[in-house]
Amino acid sequence: MRPSPLKPARPTNATVPPQASSAQRTVLFDHDHGQANWSQTGFTSRLMDRNFLGMTENLRGPNCVCVATGSQSLAELLPHAHLLVIPPPTGLYLARRERWKSQATSLFSHQDIEAVLGFVHDGGRLLAFSYRFGDSFTQTNLRELFSPLGCLLNNDAVIDLTRLRTTHPLQAYFDTDADSLPLEWAQPGVRSVRWRATATFTILPGAHVLPLAYSPGGRSISFDRTQRRISFESLPIAVAGVHGRGRFALFGGPHVFEIGTFGLLGSADNANFLRNILRWLEGSDPLGDHPGIPTSPRHLEWHPPLLARSSRELAQIECKGRGAGTVLYVERLLRRTGMLKALARANWLP
Repeated sequence: MRPSPLKPARPTNATVPPQASSAQRTVLFDHDHGQANWSQTGFTSRLMDRNFLGMTENLRGPNCVCVATGSQSLAELLPHAHLLVIPPPTGLYLARRERWKSQATSLFSHQDIEAVLGFVHDGGRLLAFSYRFGDSFTQTNLRELFSPLGCLLNNDAVIDLTRLRTTHPLQAYFDTDADSLPLEWAQPGVRSVRWRATATFTILPGAHVLPLAYSPGGRSISFDRTQRRISFESLPIAVAGVHGRGRFALFGGPHVFEIGTFGLLGSADNANFLRNILRWLEGSDPLGDHPGIPTSPRHLEWHPPLLARSSRELAQIECKGRGAGTVLYVERLLRRTGMLKALARANWLP
């Protein structure tokens, strides 16, 4: 590999070698698509030396240097990188309305998308993260980047409603056990993984993509804010795949591997789960044989009060007919708790 011309960003709490050598692999963190904007809420930003510092420390070593994007474009930087990490991009924060507004500089341009897809196709590795309710929440366009890889990012969020009713939305979580990790290489040392609200994926027919982690289903529902639809199914909340000679892993939310106030890297077996994924991304093991996608939802452990008995076996509820009342009930709960808002620290101090 050619010597990297990238100048590593210097984390505030860690030391990065000043220059990558020819023997080192370069991990490039994307900071150019609004990742710093998360600090506009009063919480820490999603940068390699902030919320993603734990991941940075897992990657950095004698043979690996972590750097952040700067004045150069992705097209200029990617030829010198081995792995690209994309923390959740987002737009401009509107404090009064507690929501994100689309910002041109936060969107992946056509050139950016072509550069990333070409990078993976030629043997590069990609690790990318969205956020709850997908692009509809963050006002970005990760879906345009993910779709050519064979999976659609959904505008939904997996939420444990019973926990949400007694816990602040930024602290709510749900757990998945090893049975929810269908790929064997993701399982060593992992009995459970802890997540916060996270978007799901739809895998396109014929795509070289497999679910990496499923949501629990049942009371951990998926609520699609644009389709106004509830699903009780176990859905992919992380996927892994191959594209050309490269490979990628995509996640519907970042908290699983973050540090800081709401980060979960130190919870359950999340750290081992991260190491398994990084090992697969770095290695040459096959994607894996899929044991089969569940065709029916898991046992429904929880039912909204307005859900009719005759409809309890349904996997999905639409906001029409008999299902309208249930969807409205859940929608009001999400609105009342603040789950549908981009919450600011000034209005809620943990």
